[in-house]
Amino acid sequence: MKELIAFIIMAITPGQNFGQLLKNTETVEVNGIDMYYEVYGDGEPLLLLHGWTQSSRFWSEYVRTYAEYFEVYAIDLRGHGRTSRVTSDFTIEKSSKDILELLDYLKLKKIRAIGLSYGGLTLLELANSNPEKIESMILIGTSPVYNGGENTKGDSAFSYENLPAEFIEELNEIHHHGENPIKALFDPNLNFKINLSNEKLNTFNFRTMIVQGDRDEIVGVDPAFTLYKNIPNSELWIVPNTGHNAIVSPNLNSFLTISLQFLTRDNNEKTDANKNIRP
Repeated sequence: MKELIAFIIMAITPGQNFGQLLKNTETVEVNGIDMYYEVYGDGEPLLLLHGWTQSSRFWSEYVRTYAEYFEVYAIDLRGHGRTSRVTSDFTIEKSSKDILELLDYLKLKKIRAIGLSYGGLTLLELANSNPEKIESMILIGTSPVYNGGENTKGDSAFSYENLPAEFIEELNEIHHHGENPIKALFDPNLNFKINLSNEKLNTFNFRTMIVQGDRDEIVGVDPAFTLYKNIPNSELWIVPNTGHNAIVSPNLNSFLTISLQFLTRDNNEKTDANKNIRP
């Protein structure tokens, strides 16, 4: 699991918020928790859902490009950032219901969305329970069948006590509720599971893009092919020589170009996806 820790340290590196683009921030009560989100740009809604131990700050290098074309919602998911801490009754289903209730609060009937890892599982579960909400989605490092407890069972490396000091320092910069809520993110007993059948995936009737590193150290590469084979209107990008977080540098600009082409393809206005690609 040392590879997992190395991945997380790389993935949570905090960025800056683009204050000049920021339209709004708010913390709102949904599904029994306080959820924080930021809004950038104008247009049709695009949700950005980060990975485990990250926060909305992860998307700082992506927001400027997406905000040229969309109203971007960068969200702190359950247990992360400024949103309420994760509790022992955590499930992926609860996380997806958080997003559903946020959409209802914002009066957003249909969305485009990008989900990375935990954010991808949350998005996949939302697509499962409320497919009418999805216009199109991008899944990164995501599996339709996953059990986080099994992946970390008996592995002392995946524990708060064994984390490198610099990692703990970064976690404290990102998460705003103190040490105990951060420790809770490393609870091996959390119900971090999803189990969607191929038959269920086959019912998805919206456009889906699947992005996976060919050296994904968390879920492997096979789940990407499962998603691609079973979601009817899907596209697959296997990123070479890349791990779980396949969209960071040196792949960041390529991802921005390809994802923007995908997200704007069903817009009425023709878009040059190479316009305003800014790392």
